[in-house]
Amino acid sequence: MLKKYIIYPVALLVLGTIFTGCFPEKSETALIYNGPVVAEIKNFTLGQQASVLTAKGVSTTAGTQTDSTRTVMLNTRGTDSVLVQLVGPQSSAPIDVNFSVRSTSTAVEGTNYAFVPAGLRKVTFAPNTSLAYIRLNLVANSLTTVGDQRTVIIDLLSDGQVKPNPNFNKFIVTLRR
Repeated sequence: MLKKYIIYPVALLVLGTIFTGCFPEKSETALIYNGPVVAEIKNFTLGQQASVLTAKGVSTTAGTQTDSTRTVMLNTRGTDSVLVQLVGPQSSAPIDVNFSVRSTSTAVEGTNYAFVPAGLRKVTFAPNTSLAYIRLNLVANSLTTVGDQRTVIIDLLSDGQVKPNPNFNKFIVTLRR
């Protein structure tokens, strides 16, 4: 009987040591991003409740939101923001990432929308942060026909110290009346 009390705990200890020896030394290190520092555009409204989005002037019709697109109601939204995320270690100094508007965009800057600050083509990550926003002021009633729409196509540029993620370097904001 005494052998049972000694053998079973010793066997469990040996088996436990063998099983935990099979795990990587630090499994949490597998979750740490070790690639190059990149910037990417995200649709931060994707997945929010339809009633909340509708109240904020974001269209919730099927197909109007993806990872890289959003349709906003021109006369309701007022100001729209496009989230730019830094992937990699944060910096103690500000980081600028330049962007451009594609010539194939159908919305006209100054007529349908304006960047804040006006004309600026860069987004700045404040020190020790990973998020920044490209802000667009929408010009109400700049589209006169209900159902009419125009697009603003934004591309992150690779001319700075941080390169864009090739999978998330473009965002399309559709302005709908």
